[in-house]
Amino acid sequence: MKLRYIGFCILLSLGMVICNDSMGQKRSPFSPSVLENLQNDAEPVMRGATYEERSRSLIQRMLQAKLAKEDNIKYLSPFYYVRLWCDYETEEAISKLTDMYQYQLDHVDDFYQSGSDMDFFAHATMHGYLLTKDKMPEKLRKKIKEFMKIGKYTSERGTLNMRMMHQTSGFLCAEEWPDFVDADGHDSSYLKDYLRGRILNVLKQFFTDNCREADAFTYIGTNLQYVRMLAEFSRDEEIRKTAAITYQHMAAQLMLPWNQGLYCANPPRCKGWTNLYTGNLSTDVQIVQLAWLFYGSPDERIIRLTAGKDNFGCFNFWMAYQRTVKPLPYLEALNAEKKYPYRFDALRIDERHFYCRSTYQSQNYGLSTQTIEAFPEKLKGFQYTYAFKETKNLHLVWQSDVSNASVFSVCHDNPERPQRHQTVSNKLGYGENPYHRVLGYERSAIGVYNVADDYMNQPTFYQMYVPFSRKGIKKRIVKEINGMRWVLCHTGSMMFAFTTPEAWDFDTVDGKYTIKDHDVLTLKDRNRRRGSWVLETTEITRQYKDAQGNQEKELAKFAGDISKKTKFTRSTDYETSDTPAISYTNIQGDVLELTFFSPETAYTGQYKVNGKTVKLNTEYISRSDYMQQKAGSNIVQFYTKEGTKTLKLE
Repeated sequence: MKLRYIGFCILLSLGMVICNDSMGQKRSPFSPSVLENLQNDAEPVMRGATYEERSRSLIQRMLQAKLAKEDNIKYLSPFYYVRLWCDYETEEAISKLTDMYQYQLDHVDDFYQSGSDMDFFAHATMHGYLLTKDKMPEKLRKKIKEFMKIGKYTSERGTLNMRMMHQTSGFLCAEEWPDFVDADGHDSSYLKDYLRGRILNVLKQFFTDNCREADAFTYIGTNLQYVRMLAEFSRDEEIRKTAAITYQHMAAQLMLPWNQGLYCANPPRCKGWTNLYTGNLSTDVQIVQLAWLFYGSPDERIIRLTAGKDNFGCFNFWMAYQRTVKPLPYLEALNAEKKYPYRFDALRIDERHFYCRSTYQSQNYGLSTQTIEAFPEKLKGFQYTYAFKETKNLHLVWQSDVSNASVFSVCHDNPERPQRHQTVSNKLGYGENPYHRVLGYERSAIGVYNVADDYMNQPTFYQMYVPFSRKGIKKRIVKEINGMRWVLCHTGSMMFAFTTPEAWDFDTVDGKYTIKDHDVLTLKDRNRRRGSWVLETTEITRQYKDAQGNQEKELAKFAGDISKKTKFTRSTDYETSDTPAISYTNIQGDVLELTFFSPETAYTGQYKVNGKTVKLNTEYISRSDYMQQKAGSNIVQFYTKEGTKTLKLE
């Protein structure tokens, strides 16, 4: 493997694998011998010490991939556009793209009924077209224009990324074809007038208030794709420049949660338990692939690259091709300068609420917690909002040499959207119960919950469940410490311990909380609506390390520290009050205090650390030793070895 990697780097340095230079000019196509050499690898792997090298590695893999025989523009067209871009198997690419768009034109009703596919199809088509139109025959260019005309580009429907995919594509259609008319009868002039201000407003909000899908494990890459498309191809100077600076801002926001191959953050949007797998062996979560493309890690990155499936490798082609827009070089350098452990605060702002996140990054793991709070005038009815649909309030992820399931979170059952009429919960790990409050400080986190009696009790949307990975955890023991049953876990790279004062067991009753290769902790009282918990984490430091590497002995030393140094108490009115409270003294001697407050109640100091009220971060989009930006500010500051760098939205 190492010899092949050295040879690959030599080819890179000779420029043999560069498809296009920075201005989009053709240089030399990929060498077939390079592709043959890469086929010897058992798995598709991306490599490279720089963004450019990693991007070329991804593109090589896409050229090598065996393509499916279907017509999904979202997943399949990037493989053919990359072939046009690299002048590789161009006749087949032209033929397949022509057939693909003809199929959609022959099935227009299916297109309109395809849900979000319409938005993804619009983006992939327009991005691919603008990138490779000079390499297409006139017949294919006309076919693509005909296909784009069946789109509806002024629609405000859908989530942020869906809406912006079709609106940005419609704007670029209007710029590209003066005689363009969409399916709603809107001509180019109308589309530009209608969409220009909306696009600029969203781009500027991304910069000053953060993209509200920032850290969305599923969707931030989609947002970056259309932002880059605008930055590369819009003819409107203000849109192009604003998109370019917004692209840099969004890339920068990926840096602090990125920890040497794992991504640690609380997602505003994720799709179930396995979508939390953002560790160093992750292959199925888009944000991990995206952050690796920008910032790399000490290890190679295995990628899922099967055409025609839910495929994040091909999605990242829209970030990987080399033209004019790429991450600022000092961002990659700054990422390499980070020292562990470090802590950072981050903020996402929506129309009705904000997410306040605090993340601790240690050498081998990351621990992130968050508070979701409505603006004061929006508190009424806040428990029934979209805010909790796909988020998690606790995210622990660690380096693993055995499994991508290297994640831990305390969960509360939740429907797809917290609305009174819903009676079917979504899949496990999908969202968060709004009555679950979490406080994190350094290596520890605590939680308390008190679900209202009238909150969606048919079926029960109030139960706590805690999955423990059987593959990602190498050794697990249960031990009674100071009157509570603790679960102590050794992952090989770090250790953590969890407890709840409520009586619990691993779920075997009705299988409601069945997650493959996991044991799920649930309360014995299945009707209980209130409770609390404690999480303690640690590196395997000198005081815990066993000379023979005996994991059970290392856990025993960890348990000894928990026994001697920690203390857990509940308020005297814990069982009766609307605001039950807990206090926890952790191994370091820090005292964390948490008093429950409902989602319709404003935060007024219910979190305390060492006797001092915690001020929720509603002021900084990002605050750390490495970068800082105030909410609403058009300036981000980066603190590098060479001094302060500034990114400014003009």
